[in-house]
Amino acid sequence: MRVGLSRNRWRTEPRREGILARSHCPHRHSRLDRLGHELDHGMGLMEKRDRTLDSKTNEKRYVSDTLLSSLKVSRERAGANARSQITLALADLKNQNERSALMDYYDSIVRLQRGRVDEVDALRKAGGKVVGYLCMFVPVELICASGAVPLRLDSGFYCTVMPSEQLLPSEVCPVVKSFLGTAMLDLSPYLRLCDVLICPGSCGTKTKLSEILEDFVPIWRIEVPHYKDGLSTKLLWQHEISSLKSKLEKLTGQKITKRALRRSIEQIEEARGVFHRFRELGKFKSLPISGRDAMLVTQTMWYDDLERWTEKTRELCTELEKRIQDGVIVSHSEAPRIMLAGSPIIWPNWKLPNLIEESGAVIVCDDLCSGDQGILSDPVNVDEWTMQDMLAAIADRYLQPITCPCFAPNDKRLDKVARMVKDYRVDGVVYHQLRGCYIQKIEFSRIRSALRDLRTPVLGIETDYTQEDVGQLKTRIDAFLEMIQSAKQNA
Repeated sequence: MRVGLSRNRWRTEPRREGILARSHCPHRHSRLDRLGHELDHGMGLMEKRDRTLDSKTNEKRYVSDTLLSSLKVSRERAGANARSQITLALADLKNQNERSALMDYYDSIVRLQRGRVDEVDALRKAGGKVVGYLCMFVPVELICASGAVPLRLDSGFYCTVMPSEQLLPSEVCPVVKSFLGTAMLDLSPYLRLCDVLICPGSCGTKTKLSEILEDFVPIWRIEVPHYKDGLSTKLLWQHEISSLKSKLEKLTGQKITKRALRRSIEQIEEARGVFHRFRELGKFKSLPISGRDAMLVTQTMWYDDLERWTEKTRELCTELEKRIQDGVIVSHSEAPRIMLAGSPIIWPNWKLPNLIEESGAVIVCDDLCSGDQGILSDPVNVDEWTMQDMLAAIADRYLQPITCPCFAPNDKRLDKVARMVKDYRVDGVVYHQLRGCYIQKIEFSRIRSALRDLRTPVLGIETDYTQEDVGQLKTRIDAFLEMIQSAKQNA
């Protein structure tokens, strides 16, 4: 295990309870003191807000008993449709040529039945706590250090969209609608087991989603700053991380010690090391694993025991590296190398990855918050193993490297996309836009301009949680890949 040194790290020295860093310049002390008093007052209000919200978790705001009763008739049918979608998605994956037998482990996790579900249920019955979370802003290091089980919960089910439209406009992002519908129909075995669900306010829609979800499960909110620069922003974000630590300690009844937090950081860094070894395989000219299987490997980390996932993925890496030596590949060397970018793609919504690879291309990398850009993408860089330094390093990691389009400005995303295009020798980018995900649509113009400067073709795809547009999407993808092949032949 190697823990790197931080770059451009912001640090805070103690002021009262470690909130404000004092400047060494005496002329700035009065200004910083005023800012410190204002922040202290604001943080006190935030803590009061959290206590108020915790006391209202049993008060229904949106989902009435009458509404839930009306959904009982459709619950069984929706459950059958969800299981069918998983079965069909797995069947497509199993039909791939030269698919590794080790993928059976990952298949078993994404079935979302028995197995891991029973394991989490047993842990909870034994007194353990289960902490669900949405989005990639939640530091799993703290959850693990508290002794709780972390589960990232999102939904790729199509059948749960329609029920949620009784509460949400049809124009809302389908990821949000699908997850809310899953809660309304009680189709998520993991949400049912959660003691609390952490909801970062990465966009306005998810902020309102957290309010509605309080009708089903206790909610903890994390205020995500949309501007990364500035002392006040950094201090407020660090307070959110420290506040989360306190809440987890209260939930589990277990203090997060320096030793426990260091062990958690090192455990997740080990998983990150294996993940990066796995993603390096996408840089080979001929690949030993398909891009859609690689996406599956990544998302199973959300649900399974982290140590088991790490060991299983290490075994998979060893086998895939041997396959490269033996010439056992899943795509020929001239297949168009595609990068996915844009809106998240959540299992079992494998529609777009299937269309791309079944058309003869291979997905070598992605810029998705549900994939390569997730919690395993960047390390927690610790300088000193003190509690203050570890919390600062965690806060830094879950803000600065993340290139979600909720940030303004977001120039780092352009740099990251350009670097991945070069490192993975990308022939073309498919920019995935979910209807209702407006911030991804807004950033598409900048991504497209940056890729034009790199002379990398890009295809913008707008889609929804439905199979009705498969024919149209296939036609556009086939034409895009044909253009790439023609350009390569004429180069």
